[in-house]
Amino acid sequence: MCAALLSPSGGTPGVLSTRDEVEAAVEALAGGSGPLAVDTERASAYRYDDRAFLIQLRRAGAGTFLIDPETNRGAVAPLPGVLNDMTWVLHAASSDLPALTDLGLYPAELIDTELAGRLLGLPKVNLAAMTEELLGVSLAKGHGREDWSRRPLPGDWLDYAALDVELLVELADALVAALAELDRVEWLRQESEAVRTAFRPGAGGGLPTNRPADERWRSMKGYGRLRRAEQLAVGRALWLERDRIAKGRDVSPVMVLPHDVLATVAEKVPRGETELAAIRGFPRRRKGAAKHWDRVVRNALRAPRRDWPRPDRRDGPSRPHHRHWEERHPAAAVLYAALREAHELLAEDLGIAPETLLKPSDVREIAWVMSGEGAAPGDMPRTDGQVRALLEGLGARPWQVELMAGLVAETVLLPRRQPLD
Repeated sequence: MCAALLSPSGGTPGVLSTRDEVEAAVEALAGGSGPLAVDTERASAYRYDDRAFLIQLRRAGAGTFLIDPETNRGAVAPLPGVLNDMTWVLHAASSDLPALTDLGLYPAELIDTELAGRLLGLPKVNLAAMTEELLGVSLAKGHGREDWSRRPLPGDWLDYAALDVELLVELADALVAALAELDRVEWLRQESEAVRTAFRPGAGGGLPTNRPADERWRSMKGYGRLRRAEQLAVGRALWLERDRIAKGRDVSPVMVLPHDVLATVAEKVPRGETELAAIRGFPRRRKGAAKHWDRVVRNALRAPRRDWPRPDRRDGPSRPHHRHWEERHPAAAVLYAALREAHELLAEDLGIAPETLLKPSDVREIAWVMSGEGAAPGDMPRTDGQVRALLEGLGARPWQVELMAGLVAETVLLPRRQPLD
């Protein structure tokens, strides 16, 4: 039976929000030892962006610190000068790094405990489940989806936040030890470095909302449903207006207009307020909503057609959807079936999920290219080196390249080299 941990062993620290308080914390952390456990609490379900409203830090010999970066953004200025030279331990780092990078915080090295769990093949890779399984400790749960922009923060929320870093380094140690037994520590290093690099400052780091809105609208949920030029024109106009309102009010865009409603309005291109208000989920009871959004639709359609957006084929893969392959591209369909089966069997042998070994979309891309459909004549990979180059081009890490190149060679290249009877 797991021991329940409802609050930090040394007590829950107070929230630091002044520069003097943060400087004292930095001094203590600098005097600690080992990796730095890091976590953030955000409020994207309530606020416009995914910025951090609380930063949790813990290091051996220094203790735990809870820092409020929102009340006084300048108060966190002392953090990067010391923290950025440390190895950080994060759980699901891709969720936290944009908010941290936005504050100038970026690790020298990274250990991602969620990725470690996936490489071990653990059935559940959330922090609470992994802490129970590997350390035998049950952490207090239940506040991850709260509105962390609220002030003051309730005491039980602070307990929860502090516990997120209480055992994070110990968990990382246990995970690394388990991976060492399987000779997979290098896999973790490569995976963690790929995440760290993806969010480095100036190259994808920081909050997505820092980019100009006109560069982001195509990322709207349901974008794939918009195929005609008028649908794209309406979708862009709706998205940009929603973004403008949400940013001005500092509220989540879904509070202005839910994702599915926005996509449905753009898809159907309603003619008039009555049709618009009849769309399921539209906030018809909100005063002036139908009139306002109908005006947005009409203005989009009145704009010169030359200014309407056109489908950006670079947004998706160059290949057609694989559900059409059997009928239209049988060679690719046969090859994909063979590769998918081999991919799943290898993942099963390794004890990890197939998507950890390689993303299913990448397996499809390999099948498409290797079938000759996705390559110019003479460019279809025929050697192990060319297959490796294809995998590297898809972003596969070295450990994945090593395993998948062998699989492709055995499944595709070797049979092609066998003489026909």
